[in-house]
Amino acid sequence: MKFPLLKEPLFQFLVLGAALFGLFHLVGNKKAHAPERIVVSSARIDNLADGFSRTWRRPPSKEELQGLVDDYVRDEVFYREGRAAGLDRDDVIIRRRVRQKMEFFAEDASGPEPSEAELAAYLESNPERFKTEDRLTFHQVFLSATRRGAAIDRDGQQVSNALALASAAVDTTAIGDPFLLGEEFQAVSLTELAGIFGDVFAKRMSVMEQGRWQGPIPSSFGQHFVYISERIQGGAPPLDAIRDAVRREWSNARRLEAEQKLYGSLRERYEIVVEQVPAASTQTEASR
Repeated sequence: MKFPLLKEPLFQFLVLGAALFGLFHLVGNKKAHAPERIVVSSARIDNLADGFSRTWRRPPSKEELQGLVDDYVRDEVFYREGRAAGLDRDDVIIRRRVRQKMEFFAEDASGPEPSEAELAAYLESNPERFKTEDRLTFHQVFLSATRRGAAIDRDGQQVSNALALASAAVDTTAIGDPFLLGEEFQAVSLTELAGIFGDVFAKRMSVMEQGRWQGPIPSSFGQHFVYISERIQGGAPPLDAIRDAVRREWSNARRLEAEQKLYGSLRERYEIVVEQVPAASTQTEASR
């Protein structure tokens, strides 16, 4: 017996559609009978309440706590469905946040607080990280480029002659111009000097002798004659003086080390394939 209806395209389409509808209905019923579980544990509820308390400086009410739980469930539903749909695969922000969380895990695994011996050993192995600069105490005679104009070099020579045999107790205000930051500078580092007067001034000061007038030293402000009364030598201070800084650096070094170890162990699980950019594409980009 022949059934010409079976050969009709419309009939075949209807049969295929009915089969697909039945399969979808079967899967949908299976999901309806056995939904994926979302468990909001008591520890999670405590965490939500603690976050609210730290933000608002009070515990949440019953209604507010229920709202926090509802928001958490909403987030979890969207997160799971988004992952199932693959929405996280090409999102740079999500990838970066996940990486940051993995790095936080490495930080937690970086170990306990350092001992005195470990801090001392770290300081000895990394003295350049904690070395302090030379600091200078000095006073100056200042000649303003704005006020003196073209006569500044002539006036500078006169000040130089006057200071050649002078002591530190010279009246600087009588022979110089007022400076915005004053004439006296106490325990100033070379970096601070560079920030105020410029690099040329700081370099000149770094090699100048102590106990006599010297200059002129040029700056963007004008000319400076200086008398260095004290030079505090820089260097690596003792551990007691910089314990907090050494602890921070030690902890950061341990964190980076733990992070690198974690990354190395995780990377071994993957085969890394880096595809080369086709030569034609490279030439096209270079010609743009």
